[in-house]
Amino acid sequence: MAESIEKQRAMRKSPFLEWCDAEELKVISGFGVEDLVTVELAHWNRLGGPAGYCHLEGSQGFVGALAVEIPPGKSLKPIRHMYEEQILILQGRGATQFWSDDSKPPITVEWQAGSLFSPPLNAKHQHFNGSSEPVRFVAASNAPLVFNTYKSAEFVFENSFQFKDRFTGEKDYFSTELRPSDLEDKAVNFVPDVYAVQLTKYPERGVGFSRLGIHLSGNAMVGHIMAIESGTYKKAHRHAAGAQVIVLAGKGYSLMWPQGGEIVRVDWKKNSLLVPPEGWYHHHFTTSAEPARHLALRRGLRGVGPVWLATVSEHEGGNLLEHEDEPEAIRAMYEADLKKEGVPFRMAPIKRNN
Repeated sequence: MAESIEKQRAMRKSPFLEWCDAEELKVISGFGVEDLVTVELAHWNRLGGPAGYCHLEGSQGFVGALAVEIPPGKSLKPIRHMYEEQILILQGRGATQFWSDDSKPPITVEWQAGSLFSPPLNAKHQHFNGSSEPVRFVAASNAPLVFNTYKSAEFVFENSFQFKDRFTGEKDYFSTELRPSDLEDKAVNFVPDVYAVQLTKYPERGVGFSRLGIHLSGNAMVGHIMAIESGTYKKAHRHAAGAQVIVLAGKGYSLMWPQGGEIVRVDWKKNSLLVPPEGWYHHHFTTSAEPARHLALRRGLRGVGPVWLATVSEHEGGNLLEHEDEPEAIRAMYEADLKKEGVPFRMAPIKRNN
């Protein structure tokens, strides 16, 4: 009897998912979303537009991604919230207004497809589509963690506290300047075009791999932009839960598996979303003639949970799997997929330790 009760407790929906049900906010599950631009949404009254919350297997109650549409010439409702959010514009053009308090005029930020920004925590803001085409954006947030902690929509959405150490209505707040950061490579409050950001090559993580870490609006959440060249794949690695991997360009697939477990394959293209579960090995494979570019938006939370060293080889005590240690079937699968696509394989042979 005790074991049955314990199982029922463990399998019960989280407070966040119970809140989604009460709000009639559409929830999208699984290991990945094929296309965030075309995925079916439903009207969410609180925001005033079509939306769907991508609560994928790897999110594990920390971070999820809200897909939203703004119809042509329309706007969403003003909103503020006690969770952090990182917004990537997938399609269309428009603007967002931000208020620090009622006594100051709003700050307006204009954006287009590829723009990335993060509303300062609990700052009131409103999104506008002034064009004749629909806008789609995805907002990665730690809403699940916040709701699972406080269990109060009133606290989350109707809290008047202002984080003045983050935002006080400065006109130049959403600067595009890349500044030093103690959490990632660079701190920045507005990225006009994630496709144009220059990345740094890291061949030790994969022969065709490059990356730039970003820290937006002084938040705890962080992220990085990465690219994987055609005919190459990144070394497998493991890390904490919740990294929302959004495909910006290219075509390919990812393989994910727990230690000793079965491999899960997620195929992707531009505007796909996938989320590797905590502690699962995962590879990203580019099968297109063009390089793949991804944006990974992550929970941050330095010092919370196990320490994952995703850039340090397992031979040195980290969580990066060297090619000679990966399952042999992985390389054969990739070469076969490239052959189908007519894309040359551009990696050196593996020297395995027998």
